[in-house]
Amino acid sequence: MARPPKTAAVIKMEGKSHRTKKELAIREKAEKGLLTGKMMIETADVRNDKVAHLEYLRLKPLLKAIEKYDEIYGAGVRRYCLTKSKLEAAEKEVIDLKNELEQLKDSRETFIEAGDIAEYYRLITKMGDTITKREQVAKSLRAEMIDFEKEYCMTIKSALRAIPKKPETKANALKEALGV
Repeated sequence: MARPPKTAAVIKMEGKSHRTKKELAIREKAEKGLLTGKMMIETADVRNDKVAHLEYLRLKPLLKAIEKYDEIYGAGVRRYCLTKSKLEAAEKEVIDLKNELEQLKDSRETFIEAGDIAEYYRLITKMGDTITKREQVAKSLRAEMIDFEKEYCMTIKSALRAIPKKPETKANALKEALGV
């Protein structure tokens, strides 16, 4: 598998490359052309959600450090923060349900004394099914977050994907005139 392309800054820092200064300049211009120049904004839905707000505040300096704190990434980053909040809520719900299941198991003797052992097993089964469904929701939210990370510059590869590897070559005017 081929390695992802390096940014112009990384190439310059390394000091060794087969690229010409012109190619590096074009690459650097292309990297800057990917940004709008407008600062990312935190919308009310993110600001009002405690977990999403904290995630946004965590990402803000990181995105600024890599010069990607730009509104072009705003919608994805905000959705990522809200998904993080949903994930935490789903994981908390799973933990709460598992605690309730343990309490239900501890009350087995009460069901036996009342003669409702069938009801006890029905509740245990239903609680187990509910836990499984909630775990599946959490798993799908994790997968969604990974997709956001790949798509919205939270991985190095995604940031470099849109940068052209080689500069455009200009057509030779003489060859065009001769039709060659």
